[in-house]
Amino acid sequence: MRLVKKEFPDVGEVVIGTVKKIAEHGAYVYLDEYELEAFAPTQEIIQSWFHSIRDYVKEGNKTVFKVISVNPKMRVVEVSLKRVRVDEKEKKLLLYRHRVRTLKLLEIAMKKLGKTQEEALKTMWYLEEQFGDPFKVFEEVVKTGPQVLDDLELDPKLKEAIVELARQQIEIPPTKISGIIKAVSVEGDGAERIKAALAELAKAIQEKYPQISAKIYVVGPPRYRIDIVGQQPKQVEAAFTEITNLLQTLQKKYKVITTVQRIEQ
Repeated sequence: MRLVKKEFPDVGEVVIGTVKKIAEHGAYVYLDEYELEAFAPTQEIIQSWFHSIRDYVKEGNKTVFKVISVNPKMRVVEVSLKRVRVDEKEKKLLLYRHRVRTLKLLEIAMKKLGKTQEEALKTMWYLEEQFGDPFKVFEEVVKTGPQVLDDLELDPKLKEAIVELARQQIEIPPTKISGIIKAVSVEGDGAERIKAALAELAKAIQEKYPQISAKIYVVGPPRYRIDIVGQQPKQVEAAFTEITNLLQTLQKKYKVITTVQRIEQ
């Protein structure tokens, strides 16, 4: 079944292909999402003259190619392996896996509603148009709730089925934001003051955001690491932003000087 709505890929598009046959002049590739055969010339696969085409591809391998020419009338498509960037490959593989999984989930939903596989496919196309990645609808249901479906033009019973499947099948890894707090005190009992201030900081965050975990570790005085973890990204972001405000209050209370810097992941 063709996973994409259009019949042919565009020039410059990255596609998933399964190598079917390797010849002296190139490789014949089956484009999985289009149910279409393409050809990858040898010079678009090997990256140096002393390598063989089989050093890069093997029959049965599924990988990512970039489309370099399309002739719809002749149904001829040429693709390149060496023109695909690493980031393009990773992004494409993720989207492909999401398309396959989304279609399977929608087929389960449609079967319960007495509808066809074709209707599941059309629904997946619609969700991809709305979200960019069709699997996001299931992730968003888990992250933010069923209200994300409110504005979608879907059968109410299908919406109910999507919510049920999302809650049963989808596990969202927690969001984590970390930062480094620098805390110093010139008071005689400065170490105890810093310890108390940081303990109160963690407690205040968890009281304001009950679904958030806030843990502080000693990196090496005066540096302390804080990890904010939770299932809802917006809440985690809000909790981390709150650190600065809370530290301003705690500085006065405990007579410590603090700064916080986010660790970029």
